[in-house]
Amino acid sequence: MDGIIVVNKEVGDSSSRAVQVVKKIFPGQRAGHTGTLDPMATGVLPICLGRATRLSEYVMELPKSYRAEVNLGKISSTGDSEGDIIVTPDAKLPDRRQIEDILQSFSGEIEQLPPHFSAVKHQGKPLYYWARQGKEVPRRIRTANIYRIELLTYDSDSEPQLTFEVDCSKGTYIRTLVMDIGESAGCGAYLSGLVRTAVGPYHLDKALTMDQVAEKADKGSVNEIMWPMDSALQQYPAIRLDYDQVEALKNGQELYPGDTALLSKLPLDKPIRLYDRQGEFKALLTKFALEDKEGLKTLKFLS
Repeated sequence: MDGIIVVNKEVGDSSSRAVQVVKKIFPGQRAGHTGTLDPMATGVLPICLGRATRLSEYVMELPKSYRAEVNLGKISSTGDSEGDIIVTPDAKLPDRRQIEDILQSFSGEIEQLPPHFSAVKHQGKPLYYWARQGKEVPRRIRTANIYRIELLTYDSDSEPQLTFEVDCSKGTYIRTLVMDIGESAGCGAYLSGLVRTAVGPYHLDKALTMDQVAEKADKGSVNEIMWPMDSALQQYPAIRLDYDQVEALKNGQELYPGDTALLSKLPLDKPIRLYDRQGEFKALLTKFALEDKEGLKTLKFLS
């Protein structure tokens, strides 16, 4: 059983617990998640099964989309609703135009300091471990990219006061983004709700609850919900070869595919998806060499 199941994680569940539940549904199968989603958050959590676990790092690289709910005029010890909430004294809330301008100021490349309660590791342990010990440890500034950020609702008389959508790169901390928005607004802010709506091609409308996954497994209909392994790799170029060529290449032999034009177009700085003539995904070439041998282009899989 090799593929990816897209789970709609529930509030309160950790990403690790979601993986353990999937392992119980599919006993004996390897499984792994593709990036931590906070317990307070819900939404898209791709879980790799079988050989697809080798592709987890590539799923992690995919862009993410979120819908965030924000309370203004208050701050939180953790940056979200699970922390101690403190009202910002004499906070004056911005108007809608000011909020829109503030959000757009975070478009593009930004720098973030990971929150104390995050999975980033220090001395082999996540930052939340040290935070729970009451210890302050060094945190390194990280770079992230905000591809799109859009205000959905704003009402200064309600809670949450605003909601926004954001498309971003991997490693973007939405809690930190919200805290920085609050600082720019001069009134403070914390994240009161978060839904991950997409991870690359995996969208919330296709995500399944654990009960739905278990029901499909009981009915023997897993193929209906399993995404193919290469669904996470569509951003990489592809090459089709005959079956014998595929096997020879995987065994480290040099090949003369006969299509010099095709080989010359292969980028050397990206992995390559390898398919047979029937279109079946065979491998991801992560280390390979293109060389000229007697005037012909050769392709060699290095590992």
